[in-house]
Amino acid sequence: MVAELRTFRESPQRWVYLVGSRPVVGVGLFAAFLSIFYGLYAVGLVRVQNPTAILYVLSSLVGGNLTLVTLVITINQVIISRQLGSPGELREEIENVNEFRERLFDSEDRQVVPVTPSDFLKVVLENVRRDLQRLGGLTADAADDGLREDANRLVTDLTDHVDTVTTLIEESESGTFNTLSVLLTTNYADRIYQLRRLKSSYRESLSDEATAALEEVVAGLQETDVARQYFKTLYIQTELAYVSRVLLYAGVVSETVLLSALLVLSSSSGTTTPEALPPAVAPGLAAVGLLPLSVLFSYVLRLAVVTQRTVAITPFTTPEQEDELDV
Repeated sequence: MVAELRTFRESPQRWVYLVGSRPVVGVGLFAAFLSIFYGLYAVGLVRVQNPTAILYVLSSLVGGNLTLVTLVITINQVIISRQLGSPGELREEIENVNEFRERLFDSEDRQVVPVTPSDFLKVVLENVRRDLQRLGGLTADAADDGLREDANRLVTDLTDHVDTVTTLIEESESGTFNTLSVLLTTNYADRIYQLRRLKSSYRESLSDEATAALEEVVAGLQETDVARQYFKTLYIQTELAYVSRVLLYAGVVSETVLLSALLVLSSSSGTTTPEALPPAVAPGLAAVGLLPLSVLFSYVLRLAVVTQRTVAITPFTTPEQEDELDV
């Protein structure tokens, strides 16, 4: 919570797009709808007088919300269906994940591999940092001045990056998204390219040990990117399941309120709209009708940003991933 407040003060846009609590963002958008509609009513631009128009608006909101909720639930069912499988398929998936986890660590150094995303990523970064320091030590006394300077600059830059990410993980709360969020500003494709260009440019000057250390760093960065993509998969599946549940809650509330108002207006034939429906209630009904949209907006906005920032995997990158995350 403290980290969220600090981010909100430093970058409100980043808070809305990524860091902020999704229910809070959704409630904020709903409050904005209320303010806009009641503002229009207060200045006299909205007049509740035509019952036919009100019935049309309410009917449109009822039908639109039913379509919206049904569509999101359908998409969620498709995601859930991908998690179903036979015992053999599930066993193979577990073995593949275990193989990936165990491949990153030396069994003699670490008998138990962390199971939480944050702890797992910290250990991966510790290994990358260890290999970076080894590479830096092997190139510090190189006879080639260019190799020594370029290697030192690259090792320093990558070490600072690893330290920054590790600090962010330690400061943030544990969880799949919190772990994933600290990796959204990384560009491992570019860093791997720099390492391989260093190897190509100074092939004759690099010792066999330094070359092996460089390849270990590249392999560590590639595995970190694999972990990031896997965490993204877990996050998207979890988030879609959660947003479907919240959207159902919001949809039930919205449809109940809208249908109640629609029934009241439909049963009050022969009376004017202000008599059947108090004018001050109409802006509130319009905002309630947009409640499911507020919920969907708050969650899909972050899903879209995460997907955009991780759409390409190593060794490729995109212009969106090249840019700093300053949304």
